Amino acid sequence: MGAIWIKRAELVSTTGEIIGYKSGIALRKEKLSEYVPTNYENIWYGDDKQIIRIRSEDFEDLITSILYGIGNISTKSSAPFGIKLFHKYKHDSQKNKIFESLFKNFISFIEEKISDRNLDITPFIKKAEKLYGIEGVNMAFEIIESLQQTQHKNSWVDYRRVEWQDIVEFKELFESESLETFYGSFIDQRYIDYLDHNFDDINNMNWRKFEGLTCEFFDKRGYEVEIGKGRDDGGIDARVWPKEANLSDPPAILIQCKRQKRKVGKMVVKSLWADMKEENADSGLIVTTSSLLPGAENVCTARGYNIEQADRETLREWIKSMRTPYKGIFLGE
Repeated sequence: MGAIWIKRAELVSTTGEIIGYKSGIALRKEKLSEYVPTNYENIWYGDDKQIIRIRSEDFEDLITSILYGIGNISTKSSAPFGIKLFHKYKHDSQKNKIFESLFKNFISFIEEKISDRNLDITPFIKKAEKLYGIEGVNMAFEIIESLQQTQHKNSWVDYRRVEWQDIVEFKELFESESLETFYGSFIDQRYIDYLDHNFDDINNMNWRKFEGLTCEFFDKRGYEVEIGKGRDDGGIDARVWPKEANLSDPPAILIQCKRQKRKVGKMVVKSLWADMKEENADSGLIVTTSSLLPGAENVCTARGYNIEQADRETLREWIKSMRTPYKGIFLGE
C-alpha cells in the first residue's frame, strides 16, 4: 500500500474526526494520545507544523487501536474481511465447505449490488437457507457482520455501524450531570461501551452519571425505575419496581449510590434501612465503586436488614452485560 504525507496537526485532526464519526464520541488530542501505540509515537508527537510520512496500513492500525481503546470495537486486529471466519471453520471440513460456498456467493451478491446504498441482504439470507438450512442462515449472518465490522474499522470508507444523531463530548462523562441522551434512558450507551474497556475510569465519572449508570442497569432488565432528584433527594438515589407496577406502590428496591474509593460504613446502611421502613420498601441496595466495611455487613446480618451491595466487581459485570454487542447492523440501516 502507499503512504501519506501530511502535517502532524492535520494527522491528529483527521484522526479525531474519523474517531468521532465512527464512534460518536468527540475526544481531544490528550485523550486520543492515550491509545496511540508506542510504535507510532514518533509520528504522533512533535512539531505540529512538521510534514510527516505515514503508511496507509499504519494509519488504519492507528484508527483501529483508538476505536478499540474507547470500547467501540472488539479487537485491535485489522485482519481483512472474512479472515477470522476462515480460521474459525478451517479445521472442520464440512463447515469450511459451507463457509467457502457462502463466502463466494456473498462476494458475487455484493458485486451485483455495489451501487445500492440501502442494501437489502434478504435474498442472500434466503439463498443460504435454501442451500444449507439454519446452519447456512447463521453463517450468512456471520459473514455479513464480518463485512460490517471490517467496513466500520476502515478509515477510508464512510460506513459506520450506527448513524449517530449526535456526537457526545468524552469529557462530559466526568464533568456533566446531564442525563439527556438519544442512546439510553439514564446514561449514554457510548459511555457504557467506553467503561467496558476502561473500567477504572468509573472512579472519576460524574456522580450523577454514576447514578444514571445504576438506573440504566435495572431499566435494561425491564424494571420500572425512578431516579432521584440528584440534589436534595433525601439520600435515596433511585427507586425500582417490577415491570408495569404501579409507581404509587411501595418500591421493591431503594438504592443508595456511593461512587467513592473508601469503603462504605454502617451509618449508610442504617440510613438506608430507615428510608426503607419509611417507604415500606421490600429491600435496599448499596451500589458502590468500593465495598461495604465488615462492620456494615455485620449490621445487616445481625439486625436482619434486607440490604445487599453491588460492589466494584459487580459493577464490572453490570457494564459487560450492558455494553453494545460488537455485531453490526444490517447494511443501509
